[in-house]
Amino acid sequence: MTGTAAAARVVQRAKRDRRGALVFTIGTGCCESTAPFLYEDFWPGPDSETVGEVAGVAVYAPEYLRALYPGKEGVTVDVEEGSMAESMSIETEYGCRFILRDPNGAPIERQEQQACDVPESVSALRARGPQELPEALLRARMR
Repeated sequence: MTGTAAAARVVQRAKRDRRGALVFTIGTGCCESTAPFLYEDFWPGPDSETVGEVAGVAVYAPEYLRALYPGKEGVTVDVEEGSMAESMSIETEYGCRFILRDPNGAPIERQEQQACDVPESVSALRARGPQELPEALLRARMR
């Protein structure tokens, strides 16, 4: 995975403006799970591996996303100017958003949120009956 010249310019600006180590991660957003996010002092998840770099900043992705873009069929990090969204990714401070482009240069479309078939046994919405605090928390004093 690589980045466009425009993406590299934004990364270089972030390097000048930030003191910590920068890292790209893909697959960590709650709403845009395939959007690239640029963070400062971020620790990638245990199943994330380096899949490329943009302007010397490593790009990490979890296994389930690495499997979608194997080998030379990789994607490219680019920038959309003026495309604002709520995000903790650094580039939004500059009025732009990082996006992924497919091998032909077309933007990878953001997925609409889809309903998931979550088994009742693990659903956060399941009926659980009365809840009790663990003994250690019952004895805790809050100040």
